[in-house]
Amino acid sequence: MTSRAQMSESAEYQGGHTELMRASLAGQTETVKRLIESGVDLNQRDDEGRTALMFAVTNLRTDSAKALLDHGADVNVEAKDGSTALMLAASAGDRETVRDLLSRGADASAKFTQTEKTALMLANEKGYTDIVQLLEAAGAKQ
Repeated sequence: MTSRAQMSESAEYQGGHTELMRASLAGQTETVKRLIESGVDLNQRDDEGRTALMFAVTNLRTDSAKALLDHGADVNVEAKDGSTALMLAASAGDRETVRDLLSRGADASAKFTQTEKTALMLANEKGYTDIVQLLEAAGAKQ
């Protein structure tokens, strides 16, 4: 069995990504929970400024995203390109995670740095009308 100290040590950067980021990307929710319990930094960023929450959201790993959110992952971290977990969830069509992020204070007006697109614009472009409605109800503007 791996000790907490060993888990924390193994969660350090490896190729730009932490073990938590890799587990979140793969949807390995039990591993995500074990790493959280070991005390890893939930908001550690890779070289592009992305967090484990962003990896979970991008790949529709709803359970992993929820575990991160339930333990205090920052919903408003911006990657170097200005993307946030909310933008990624809206673009992926993940209504459940969009709702969860909004309920936890995600900034519905944040914009990608280069394109100036918001989560609302991304959801609208992809035809996710249910997500558009959620974002508009949260005060998002085009």
